[in-house]
Amino acid sequence: MDLYNASLGNEEPETIELTHEQYEEAKSHFADIIAKGESARRLAENSDFKLLVLQGYFVDEPNRMAELMASGRLNEKVFENCTKSIQAVAEFRNFMKNIIEQAKMANDELESLEEARDEAIKAEAGEDIDPLGR
Repeated sequence: MDLYNASLGNEEPETIELTHEQYEEAKSHFADIIAKGESARRLAENSDFKLLVLQGYFVDEPNRMAELMASGRLNEKVFENCTKSIQAVAEFRNFMKNIIEQAKMANDELESLEEARDEAIKAEAGEDIDPLGR
């Protein structure tokens, strides 16, 4: 990547050549990430998961911990444990969000990979390639 020209908006797109084996590895890698994202989406639609995790763990539990912390009746160790519990909720929530975001990006990358493969096949066959798909 040419950072200087990229900052000026003058960078030319890089062409990366992949072997068939590299193409298959990339395709498999993206498919695995997409499958995890689909699993996360199915979980988010499951009524038990919604009740126990999305509502119970992500909403109710941090509220309960905050109320305990605000009560002023906790010793320092228990207060720290409440803080760690709230941090754990945030980490798990971010983990789930990241899985879904990574799946979206992998899906986009897979589409681009497939388009590039189709263009390469057409170019090898000597067909005209129109970047606008006409």
